[in-house]
Amino acid sequence: MKGEYKMVQAQMLRQEGYKIYRIAEILSVKERTVYNYLHQKVFHDGEKRGRPKGSNKLKEFIGHINEKLGLDFNLNAETLFNELVNMGYKGKITILRDYIQKRREENRKVAVFRFETLPGHQAQVDWANAGYYHENGRKRKRYLFAMKLGYSRRSYMEFTYGMNMAIFLACHIRAFIYFGGIPEEILYDNMKTAFLYNPKEGRWMVHPKLLRFAHHYGFVPRRCQIRRPQTKGKVEREIRYFRFSFLRSAGDIRNIGNEKMNERLLEWLKRVDNKVLRDFGQSRLERFAEDLEKMRELPSTHFEYRQPEPLTVSREGTFTFKTNKYSVHADYLNKTLTGLREPDGNQMEIYDGKHYIKTVSLQPDGAKITDIDPADRESLLKLWKRGRQWEQEQARRLIERKRMRAEVENYVQHPEIYDKVFHVCEKEVLV
Repeated sequence: MKGEYKMVQAQMLRQEGYKIYRIAEILSVKERTVYNYLHQKVFHDGEKRGRPKGSNKLKEFIGHINEKLGLDFNLNAETLFNELVNMGYKGKITILRDYIQKRREENRKVAVFRFETLPGHQAQVDWANAGYYHENGRKRKRYLFAMKLGYSRRSYMEFTYGMNMAIFLACHIRAFIYFGGIPEEILYDNMKTAFLYNPKEGRWMVHPKLLRFAHHYGFVPRRCQIRRPQTKGKVEREIRYFRFSFLRSAGDIRNIGNEKMNERLLEWLKRVDNKVLRDFGQSRLERFAEDLEKMRELPSTHFEYRQPEPLTVSREGTFTFKTNKYSVHADYLNKTLTGLREPDGNQMEIYDGKHYIKTVSLQPDGAKITDIDPADRESLLKLWKRGRQWEQEQARRLIERKRMRAEVENYVQHPEIYDKVFHVCEKEVLV
């Protein structure tokens, strides 16, 4: 069984484009063994392969039967039998049933191993529509982000209000933190935030920002094979299970925000993690221990996925964002600051260059609200008082200068008065 498992793994890795030497390194076998795996030159048990004994009457119909089963593996035996009779089949239905049963048994065994991945090797990512949400009289679309580990089947999910690049990368980071590690590769479909088609080169290329993100975290972004959605079937089945299990039991969620919905979703995921997987006899959480052992560690700093917003501070100590005004300390009057906003949240961090200033809670877009922090108001008041005192001092000095200038002019016009006063004062001092 272990050898068959490695053989299927070798075939999968080869389909994904790995070289033989690299497959040998991953599976810890020799390159010759990988060659044998790929050409199915191992695990011969001496038994004849193909149809069951006594089914010679099926010989000329085997190709047609396999074609029909390829289109619908649950095809009814009686339906197929009637079709074969019309084509000249002389045998009984029991022979056909034996052959179909054997093919189904082979398919069941292969299904368990065919898309099985090594611990820590791969995760699959996908989006799904999750209905609508009513906020401040507005109807907003709600989406579901899902990342599923291929080996343990453990998943991370969260509700979002969009699928743009910033949200896409933020969900990845929260998934990595949730798992406590990073898989070797992540599989995507043709979502524009992951892959872009280059018509000049005639091929799909990783989105430049996702490529920088992947380099930062040390994983390989991969695109699932075209017209083969089953290569990303694990996460798609998880989304179907989410719709059947979570959404059906959640009731009316149209007036519940994403923050509370994500709390409920994480509780549901914890319950799912403890359920035993029928094909393996273990829970997702038990298998995850092997996943985590092979996953990469989280870096010391996270990738900056937030889009910078230039913010100009007015003379009143406020900046405007989405028609709303927010205050800052008086030290930043008439400066241009930078805001980094959480893409699917209501928080924005304010920076002066690389120096963090504060975090503001954003008001609803278009509300035209002025949000003044009491501490900022106090700093502005102190600045105003200092300015007022300076203005008063300048006014006093101006008056003094004008008075002195007037006296000088009087002296120039009437020097005899000032000379007489000077002599009187001089005598009083000498006496």
